[in-house]
Amino acid sequence: MKTMRQIALGVVMAVAVGSAMARNTEIYEPPKMLWASAAEPTPQQLRDRIVAAGQSLGWVVNKDEAGRLELLYDKQGKHQVTIAVQYDATGYKIDYLSSVNLDFAEANGVRKIHPNYNRWVRNLMKRIGTA
Repeated sequence: MKTMRQIALGVVMAVAVGSAMARNTEIYEPPKMLWASAAEPTPQQLRDRIVAAGQSLGWVVNKDEAGRLELLYDKQGKHQVTIAVQYDATGYKIDYLSSVNLDFAEANGVRKIHPNYNRWVRNLMKRIGTA
């Protein structure tokens, strides 16, 4: 009887670990994206483009420095992520900074996070590209 309980507990734990791992994927680290515009925009225009794209998707400016923005995304008060967007006349680069409740983990040089993070970043990139 005790052995059956131990086996059942082991099966339950294996399923729980498996479902937790399914909600964790390698973090998307996009390359520097180049601006598609033929005209050279001002730093203020570049900043405004990134801010407008982010705001349209629910991102909030957390920190604003010349050539660098920190954006925060809060999903229903349960999940938060902060990214850095470095930009100049040639393009922009998005980097992960921190998160809350998105299962971020780093092991052996591989960074993993909940798949929603990757979707949120890709959506932001699309919006910046069309702004």
